[in-house]
Amino acid sequence: MVGKLREVSSKVNKAELKLFLEVIPALEQCSVLPFGEREGDILLFFKLYHPKKEELRYVGNLFVNCTGKPIEIVRNINELAGFDPDEQIELYEEVYFEPRVRCDHLDKGVSFQSSEFENGDIICFQRQLQPHCKTKSCRMGEETI
Repeated sequence: MVGKLREVSSKVNKAELKLFLEVIPALEQCSVLPFGEREGDILLFFKLYHPKKEELRYVGNLFVNCTGKPIEIVRNINELAGFDPDEQIELYEEVYFEPRVRCDHLDKGVSFQSSEFENGDIICFQRQLQPHCKTKSCRMGEETI
């Protein structure tokens, strides 16, 4: 029960408990196996950055194998955002959210395990930058936004 989980979390962490709740379709409608069905699965959350609006919004989550690499799921990430499957995107790891969002560039060729990703981590992404677009309003970059 959630109430019991809250008690245990309060005793151990002495912190606020934040939960993520998602209603998933019936198992036969799922395109991927449920969490825990494959060894080494981790749950990652994804946020899309919109440079003109300077807006970062949640778009979904994926279960990935920790030995996999971000380059292997770019098509899935594009699908979450409603982009063309072959859209070129840049990926960033959300380092912290408060008091301001900070995201560091993510190498698509390095495994999630080597990049020390864990359950619940957040990957932010945006369309690939245009060469002329170097201002803060055009990119997320390795900085606070």
